[in-house]
Amino acid sequence: MRRVLPPALAAALTACSLALALAPAQAVPRPAGPSGPGVRTEQREVFAPDGSIRTVRVPRPAQAAPDARAREAAAAAAVEPVEVNGPSGSKVDLVFVGDGYTSAQLDTYRSHVRSKVAELFAVEPFKSYRTMFNIWQVNVVSRESGVDDDPTPGVRRDTALDMNYYCGGTARLLCVNEAKAAQYAAQAPQADQVVALANSSTYGGAGGTAATAAGGNAQAGQIVVHELGHSLGGLADEYDSPGRYQGSEPPEPNVSVYPQATMAAYRLKWYRWLGQPTPDGGTVGTYEGAKYAAQGIYRPSQNSIMRTLGREYNAPGREAMIAAFYRKAGVAAASTEGRVGGRVLQVVPQRPDGSRLSVTWQVDGRPYAHEGERLDVSSIPAALLAGAGPHRVTATVSDPTPWVRDPALRAALRHTFAWQVAAGER
Repeated sequence: MRRVLPPALAAALTACSLALALAPAQAVPRPAGPSGPGVRTEQREVFAPDGSIRTVRVPRPAQAAPDARAREAAAAAAVEPVEVNGPSGSKVDLVFVGDGYTSAQLDTYRSHVRSKVAELFAVEPFKSYRTMFNIWQVNVVSRESGVDDDPTPGVRRDTALDMNYYCGGTARLLCVNEAKAAQYAAQAPQADQVVALANSSTYGGAGGTAATAAGGNAQAGQIVVHELGHSLGGLADEYDSPGRYQGSEPPEPNVSVYPQATMAAYRLKWYRWLGQPTPDGGTVGTYEGAKYAAQGIYRPSQNSIMRTLGREYNAPGREAMIAAFYRKAGVAAASTEGRVGGRVLQVVPQRPDGSRLSVTWQVDGRPYAHEGERLDVSSIPAALLAGAGPHRVTATVSDPTPWVRDPALRAALRHTFAWQVAAGER
C-alpha cells in the first residue's frame, strides 16, 4: 500500500531535502532574543569548563575598523605553514591568528597553535580526514602581553586584535575584533576557517566569523571542534533551554521536529541511522531537546559535541562533516601528461587516512578494467577506440566510507573526470 504524506509534512520534507542537497554549509544562525530600545544585541554561545554550553544575548561589541597602522602591520605579518597537504584550492585551509603575544612570545604562540591542532585532529572525522586540511599560523605581534579583562574586568592591554573576556558582561565569553582578525588571516594563501587564540590560560571562547579560544588552556580547543560543526558542517546546536520549539522543520541535518516513528515511516532526516551505534555513545534515535528548546524538537543522540564539549560528533553529524570537507576541497584533481604520439590521463584523489578512494574508468560509457590513477591512452585496445571519434574516456573517483549514507550527501564524495581521446593517439 502506498503511503501518502500529509501536505504539511510533504512540504517540509521537500524543503528540507532541497536544503540538504543544494545548499553549501553555512554558519548556523542563533535564535532571536529580547533587546533594549536602541541597543544592538547578538546571541552568543558561552562555554563552561565542564563542557556545558548555553547561549546569552549580549550587546554587540563596538569594534573599531582597522586603521592605517593596523593594516600595515597585518600586511607585514609573517605566515608560517603548520601543515600543508596540497594546493589551497583543493584543501580546507584553517588559519590561526593570535592576540596578546609579543614578538618575544611567538614561540609560546607556536606551542599554543600546535596544542589546538592536536586537540582538533584527535576527534573524528578530522582525524581520518586530516590530509584534506592545510593549517597556517599568522604571526600577529601585539605591543603588550595578554588580553583585556583578564583575569578581571577593567584590565586593559594594547593588543593587535582587541580580544577581551567578559564580552557583554559574561565572564568566559572571549570576543575578538573580527575585522582585524580577518585582515591578518587574509595573509595566508586561503582562509576557509579562522581561529583566534588569546594569550591566556583562562578558560574561554566564542563562535563567530572567527572562532576564539584561550591559547594556553588545555580544554579550550574543544570550542574549536564545536564551532567547526557549525561553520563547516552546517550543524545545529543540540543543547536545550526550557521551553517548546515553535518553528517549522529546521534545515540543519541534525535536528528535527519529527519523533522516531514518524521519521522512520516517512524516511526523514537521519532515518538511515536509526537504531545504529553512534560514535558519541548509545544508539541513534530521536532524543527530545535541541536547538535551544527542551520540548518539541529532537536530536540524533543523547550527548554529542554539538551538545557538550569533549564528546564526539554523532553519526549524522559525522556524515555531514565528511560531506562538507569534500564540498570545500573536492574529491580529486585531474591532469593530462603529454608524450610523443599520445597522452597519459591522471587523477589525483584526496587521500584520507585509512580510506583509499576508488577510481573506476570507462571508455564511451562502457566499463574499462583498469586499476590505478594513471591511464596511458596507448594501452587502450584499438577495438575500443575504433570508428569515428573522438572517444570519451572517464575516471570516477569516490570515497566508499560507510560513514556517509545519505545519497544527497554522498554526491559530494564522488566526481567524474572526462577526456576526449582520438584513435590516432594510440
